[in-house]
Amino acid sequence: MTQFVDAAAPAATPALRLAGMTVFSRRAERLLALADGHPMRDFLLFCAALARAQHACLATRVEHAVADSASLRQLLTLLQRHLDVELPPDSHSALLCLLALDDAALQALADALRHGQYDAHSPLAAAWPLLGAALQVQATIVVRQQDIAALTASETECCPACGGLPVASVLRRGDSGHAVRHVCCSLCASEWHVSRVKCVACGNTRQLQYRSLADRDAAAPQPDRKQPHAHRGTQELECCDSCHGALKVVSRLQDAQADAFADDVASLALDLLAGDAGYGRIGFNPYFLPAQD
Repeated sequence: MTQFVDAAAPAATPALRLAGMTVFSRRAERLLALADGHPMRDFLLFCAALARAQHACLATRVEHAVADSASLRQLLTLLQRHLDVELPPDSHSALLCLLALDDAALQALADALRHGQYDAHSPLAAAWPLLGAALQVQATIVVRQQDIAALTASETECCPACGGLPVASVLRRGDSGHAVRHVCCSLCASEWHVSRVKCVACGNTRQLQYRSLADRDAAAPQPDRKQPHAHRGTQELECCDSCHGALKVVSRLQDAQADAFADDVASLALDLLAGDAGYGRIGFNPYFLPAQD
């Protein structure tokens, strides 16, 4: 029997960690905590409502969802029902248009979004995060229904469980006391082990920079070899000078409640600064789908 490891639970360092049944409810709690006093408060609160709706869908459809357009359509309808008045009018209208598509058209849009591809100027654009949310629930369920005993988690860019792109890295304290890094899938939220200092996209280990947000007047912390993570931020951005890719690093060493998706959305300013510096995001976060060049 396959054992599912809750990706938030402390344990030995597995090569592959699958999301537990509370993945969306924990994410909602983290989003609510981050929203307090945040400049993007309203958006974070909507993401929290969306995560709560995902949790309700996961509980409802856990034994039934399959990777097809009919199941996806049912999940979208459930999300709409659970969000109710919290769904903005433009998103509601776009979702109705999305649901009116035939199965082939809906599946084509879903397949594109799985690979981070979408039309930001489409009349359906306001529904893309809802489609992404439905894909996340679907992928989480489908992965849990698979026999993953034969899966091998290699240090690649794509999720070994569902093939999804990364959303962020997560740092935890390993058995030896050092930081251990897992990359989190943007779809099924499975996590696979990757070397601590390595570009997920190109494998580079030498030309990496780590950027974080700080108060303009704050003094730079002094490095401490005995406690190298003591002054690191909960949310950092790993930037590769070889391929010019960037991936968020979320540290549970700094905050045990940190969540790859929630903390990524709450630190979008890092992505904007990195974009200005010429770095492009590796992977994507279905909660936030910006205009594309």
